Amino acid sequence: MTRLLQPRILGLLIAFLFIIGSGLMGYLLDNYSLYSQTLSEIGSLSSPMKIPFQVLKIVVAILILLLSASLLNLARRNNFSVIPTLFLFSFGLSDLGLALFPTPHPLHNVFGLSLILGYLSPFFFGILWPNKVATNFRSVSLLFFALIILGIFLNLSPIFRPDLYPLGYYGIVQRFLVFSMLIYLAYLGSAAQSRI
Repeated sequence: MTRLLQPRILGLLIAFLFIIGSGLMGYLLDNYSLYSQTLSEIGSLSSPMKIPFQVLKIVVAILILLLSASLLNLARRNNFSVIPTLFLFSFGLSDLGLALFPTPHPLHNVFGLSLILGYLSPFFFGILWPNKVATNFRSVSLLFFALIILGIFLNLSPIFRPDLYPLGYYGIVQRFLVFSMLIYLAYLGSAAQSRI
């Protein structure tokens, strides 16, 4: 396995590239607020950052797919359940769909909602993979899953309870959800590396 395709490197690259890249691109956009605007608005069809953001999203999605393939191989070698890796694979495919169909394309929201399936992967890693992967692997996975569920709830709450929090902070709420998942992927890759 080449060094670049090791789970630790893939997980760290996913988190680092997207968190830093999206922050930098948002900072470079005139009149863009990291606090109130969504990540998708950085790469919207009318944004001058459309192409750079789309390239970033495609690269990150490919890295997620590579990480899921690497973890699938690890699961097969160690007789772990492959189910969590399939959920992670669906996350990568949904992320790729988001990249290929920038907002306000109608398919953007379809792929955005389909990410929820991928957001379940920490739960399945936590309950189906043994603590042999890393010390406290189950606890850490379930903790991240709880953070992600909180993020999903807050992210979708404007639909049914728009007064739950000031919508001027929606950008932070969305970043909490996305960055929690990406930080989990960095942890997951590092934890899995010890089994290779």
